[in-house]
Amino acid sequence: MLQMLPRIAKVTATLAIVCALGSVAQAGSLKWESDYEKARKQAQAEGKPMLAMFTASWCGPCQRMKSSTLSDSRVERQLAENFIPVMIDTDANPRLTRKFGVTAMPTIAVIDPVSEDAEKSRGYQGTSEFLSFMDRNKMDIQLASATMPVVEKGNGETLTSYCLVSAVEEGKLVIGEKDITATHEGFVVRFASEENKKQFDANPAKYWPQIAGNCPVHLAETGNLVRGEVRWVIKFDDKLYMCDSESHADEFLRSPAKFIDAVRTRLGSTETEGVRR
Repeated sequence: MLQMLPRIAKVTATLAIVCALGSVAQAGSLKWESDYEKARKQAQAEGKPMLAMFTASWCGPCQRMKSSTLSDSRVERQLAENFIPVMIDTDANPRLTRKFGVTAMPTIAVIDPVSEDAEKSRGYQGTSEFLSFMDRNKMDIQLASATMPVVEKGNGETLTSYCLVSAVEEGKLVIGEKDITATHEGFVVRFASEENKKQFDANPAKYWPQIAGNCPVHLAETGNLVRGEVRWVIKFDDKLYMCDSESHADEFLRSPAKFIDAVRTRLGSTETEGVRR
């Protein structure tokens, strides 16, 4: 049930209650990473799939593909925008070659940098064929490999200057006292009174916002973690979600289940509460 608690702020007059340095290979003007692990880390950081070409210096079709297909400006643009390109020399990297089941060259693999699942194509590809291969594979794997945000526990910082108990029980924004505090999930929590602190200590889950107080709408739409505000807290299904703005609170109020499902997908979890580390 979506419960809108009165008297705080203005969400429709409601209380709106998450190789060491790596050398670089060349094909045309686009630079290809040759260190697989370095490319994988970059792909995870940028939320892109890798596109790996398994090749060898003695492979004629590989050299022909490098000088023609991979040097085409349309191919280079597509690679730069949607992938982290990595060139794997099979002679220098037998372990990787075996890992991805490469038995013929060239082999092109679009690789999810998180799961390392791969979609492969063997043999020489002309420009049109290669562009089609990238188009077919970039979106599904890009969505799957987008870097999952990690909701960290606090490190002694104050979650909010406002008293969570006053917000939930009274629908009021009340500044918490600096000398009436508790620690929960690594965050310092401030209270308006000793009685409020006792209520929190007795049942912290009742007052604790999901995804460590980060905005569910911002996370669902951008994949980024931005701390919400108590003034934009929304209670849904007996859980609290702190939005970071009135507009995001309005969006959440209109379709809370949609955003909660999107947050679960972003976090790679079936639950919104708790912490992924």
